[in-house]
Amino acid sequence: MRDEWFIRGKIPMTKSEVRSVSVSKLELEPDHIVYDIGAGTGSVSVEMALHVPNGHVYAFEQKEEGCELIRNNAEKAGLRNLTVVAGKAPDSMEGYQLPDRVFIGGSGGNLGEILDFVTKKNPNVQIVINVIALESLSQTMEWMKQNKREPEVICMQVSRAEKRGPYHMMQAQNPIYIITMGPEQTENKENKQNCYPRILLAAPGSGSGKTLMTVGLLTLFQRMGIACRSFKCGPDYIDPMFHKYVLGIDSCNLDSFFLPESKLRDLFESRASQAELSVIEGVMGFYDGIGGNSLAASTYEVAKITNSPVILVVDGKGSSLSLAAQIKGFLDYRRDSHICGVILNRTNKMVGERLRPEIEKMGVKYLGAVPVCETVDIKSRHLGLTMPEEQKDLRKHLAAFADQLAGCLDMEAIFELAGYRMKENAKTAGMSMTGTENASEQSETPIYKNENLSDSDRMQTCGKKERCETKNLPKPMKRIAVALDEAFCFYYQENLNFLKEHGWEIVPFSPLHDTALPPCVQAMLLGGGYPELYAKQLSENTSMLEALQNASKTGIRILAECGGFLYLQKSLEDEKGMVYPMAGLLPGDGYRTGKLGRFGYISLEQNGAYQIRGHEFHYWDSTAPGDAFRANKPQSNRGWDCMYQTDRLLAGFPHLYYLSGPDLILNFLNGEETI
Repeated sequence: MRDEWFIRGKIPMTKSEVRSVSVSKLELEPDHIVYDIGAGTGSVSVEMALHVPNGHVYAFEQKEEGCELIRNNAEKAGLRNLTVVAGKAPDSMEGYQLPDRVFIGGSGGNLGEILDFVTKKNPNVQIVINVIALESLSQTMEWMKQNKREPEVICMQVSRAEKRGPYHMMQAQNPIYIITMGPEQTENKENKQNCYPRILLAAPGSGSGKTLMTVGLLTLFQRMGIACRSFKCGPDYIDPMFHKYVLGIDSCNLDSFFLPESKLRDLFESRASQAELSVIEGVMGFYDGIGGNSLAASTYEVAKITNSPVILVVDGKGSSLSLAAQIKGFLDYRRDSHICGVILNRTNKMVGERLRPEIEKMGVKYLGAVPVCETVDIKSRHLGLTMPEEQKDLRKHLAAFADQLAGCLDMEAIFELAGYRMKENAKTAGMSMTGTENASEQSETPIYKNENLSDSDRMQTCGKKERCETKNLPKPMKRIAVALDEAFCFYYQENLNFLKEHGWEIVPFSPLHDTALPPCVQAMLLGGGYPELYAKQLSENTSMLEALQNASKTGIRILAECGGFLYLQKSLEDEKGMVYPMAGLLPGDGYRTGKLGRFGYISLEQNGAYQIRGHEFHYWDSTAPGDAFRANKPQSNRGWDCMYQTDRLLAGFPHLYYLSGPDLILNFLNGEETI
């Protein structure tokens, strides 16, 4: 594009000859996600956006004049795949999709930090940098040396003819250094990652049967003697409870909004290294991310970060050949979809076999068709499933479903996709075991009663009536009482692990059933759950309510979120419209709204500074939700005030993810202790 085409201002612009070479060096493909850092007038952004019609360009620019020019030039070009992000990089770059390509035209003095950020976000990213100053060139080459990268460097000097009187003279422009850095040589890293056999179960949308398929396969794998680990994409609490119900060990959330890519990958690998086979369950539809129009925090993004082979679970009820068109759409939408196999759910074998050639000619493996399983019908509440303990004879039904999967699915092909070499003695193990026999071996005790925490987390009481004397004894480990029962059971396992890693002993208790708090605790955690279903019982347990009130007066710090926040209100309305007194530590009243409120990811700010990330999901609200923090929706201008904070209380509707803001949590919990 000619330079004269662009709307210009006082902001410097990358000239057409340099744009041409730089864009060529990026080797753009139609579906790439591209960052333009220091985008200036947007000339490079616009040209890149035209090269990626099925992808997206994020133009990062700190000057408002530049942002306005980029918007104007994008509008002039009729682009809808270019987003302008105001602010200084790399701080402004948090929360956006994983980049395939990055162009750096200006760094604002933060070149090293920007390179650190984008290469951690995607070690395989391809980067093109334009620099003029020798100091910037030196800084770039030093970063490359320290990070063991071997860049391609060219020096480009363009001369343009200018008319001087009757003559045309060549006028030289400043030489430009164009530095291209390809993907990191990650052979050893890839080999390390590939030593963790894994599959990721995804679907076109919610309700396709991901959770049932996941727990059915986990049941079958466990029966075959395979040591499994399970994971859940996104911020969901209940699906991991079903995983745990089967395996008896904690599941783990993989959420790329809460964690940067490098930390999410490390989290996955640390857990996967403890198992022979890892099973990851997706969230919502495969490509559904933040804001409904973004891939950020989608199952696809997690598959990309963890380099996991994806099995697409497609609900075939009421369809036949149209299923092939649907599958092709998911494969074509992103070239690097990672979709390797397909399971047709709620589809009989005959239809599946007829569709096999149509599916496999797309380059993916047909893994089988699973008919409707009449015995397993997991009920839903709001937008999520009901608790595992609310499903009658669940173990028996899951065992029967595992029998069905063993007969319907190509297990050897699934293991091959996962990179798992099945043991010889496991090939037939469990296949002859009936569901009833398998189910009888496992207890139906609710997981929040005896399984949700490890043995080291269990309560080590000093005795109900004992006073804990610390004189002449070593200072005890800090103890935090964690509400854990039918009403309070929503916890990120990573949060509990975080507390343990920072010296806190987890001590479970039940606001429903216990009459007193555990002794010798310095803090209390009241998690989310369904207090509205148990409002009457919680209100009638006056001994526990008094214990909470006394704990607050004596300096015990209370951390409460969502359901726990409602428990601390003056009153709470139950699902039938009855209102019951609660702890009264906060001034509001909890009431039923009848609709989902403030749903989704948020970033919490205080005095204009970022503090922590979280998620909201609730059908109840409060007459006084608090105003200590400002909750901001990602990729949106929407926000609201929320939460309470004092030296003894940190409470509100948001479910906080501690690893995204550790200082806030630790500073609150590690305040002056009063026992």
